[in-house]
Amino acid sequence: MIQNQLITITDINRTPEGEERAQVITKGCMIGGPEEYTLHFTEMLDDENSCDTRLTVKNRCCASLLRTGAYNSEMIIEAGRRHNCHYVTPYGEFMIGIFAKSVESTVEMTGGKLKMHYTIDFFGGHAAEKILIIEVGPKLRQTNGKEKSGKTLVARRVPPKEK
Repeated sequence: MIQNQLITITDINRTPEGEERAQVITKGCMIGGPEEYTLHFTEMLDDENSCDTRLTVKNRCCASLLRTGAYNSEMIIEAGRRHNCHYVTPYGEFMIGIFAKSVESTVEMTGGKLKMHYTIDFFGGHAAEKILIIEVGPKLRQTNGKEKSGKTLVARRVPPKEK
């Protein structure tokens, strides 16, 4: 089953220098069911750069993320396992290690939340701890008995809160 969804992505990045948060809200679609589903959406990274993203979750504990566009990557995030993943940026390409501490999905066909907690390393050296929270909900809203849906991409990056 294919359903249009509103997708909110909260990215928390922790390094020895501190914590950064960013949030992106976009439209996308969900294909499949609760035990295996794919979210397909576009992330606007800035005014000029975007990524087409396909996130597939299996058995509520293993996610594979495929991005194409300004940044190309193929990552596997599986609870309790480390995977070497390919990452391409405008500045070059490299391999990164992903060790997932946890992957938790409560996503049903009506929406829900996917939370992934993992570390990233470069050449075996710890680089960052990440928490990625993806909330999925119905995109279409009823207004005066009429269904409304936007035809353009709804995406925005929310700056981190001032301390």
